[in-house]
Amino acid sequence: MIPSSHALVSLKPARQAAIQAISQVESARERGSRLPAMPYVRTFLRVLTGSGRLNATVARQIPGLNWVPKNRHSNLKQVEEALDMMIATGGEACPLPLTLDVQAELFPEVMHTRTGRRLHRARIQTTRQIRRESREFDQRWKLRQNLLAQAETDLNFQSPETVCTWYTRWSDEFDAGELAGAFWRWQTRFASLKELNWLRLSGEPLYAVMYEIPFIVRETPEHIRDAERWQVPNKLHHKVVNG
Repeated sequence: MIPSSHALVSLKPARQAAIQAISQVESARERGSRLPAMPYVRTFLRVLTGSGRLNATVARQIPGLNWVPKNRHSNLKQVEEALDMMIATGGEACPLPLTLDVQAELFPEVMHTRTGRRLHRARIQTTRQIRRESREFDQRWKLRQNLLAQAETDLNFQSPETVCTWYTRWSDEFDAGELAGAFWRWQTRFASLKELNWLRLSGEPLYAVMYEIPFIVRETPEHIRDAERWQVPNKLHHKVVNG
């Protein structure tokens, strides 16, 4: 026995009636037969209920319609017209006063297709959003890396006497951890700052290291301070040569 889920013809009478109505009307039209007004709903009702007209009794046999007699918002003629349009379009149209419940009963594949389309559109939108956010992240990351490179270039023109000013200027843009790598590479150039090595080895944050530097500078002999000033490249000369 074929399971109902694999049956070639729907087991729901209303669904079968809608399919047969479409087939019969299209066949009659191909033969050139004269068709009555609203041929789809007339054929549908006749196949489903044996009556070609919609009344309160017949309306109750249409699943999902939930027709209430003395309905103030619509009448049975409007329901007939809407049903005719729905069946004629194979369920693509669902005009008022019909509800999605009727559409789901008569043309469930349309509902599934639309759900699939909505999910597909949602996936496309999500993918586009992820790509857009990824591009924005990459741009922000590149800008930040460029700015960090500027900070490192600026550091190259600092001496132990001015490095605290450099740190104050760039600490508004970067945290101590981001500036630490450039600082410790720069620190190795200056003999007066060798005693900072123990702070690096102990993992002290850069702001704590900066606190120690003014004391070291004050205790550094003047001739060493003069020699270390000469180790700093001339900014103007550097720009002219590379300009």
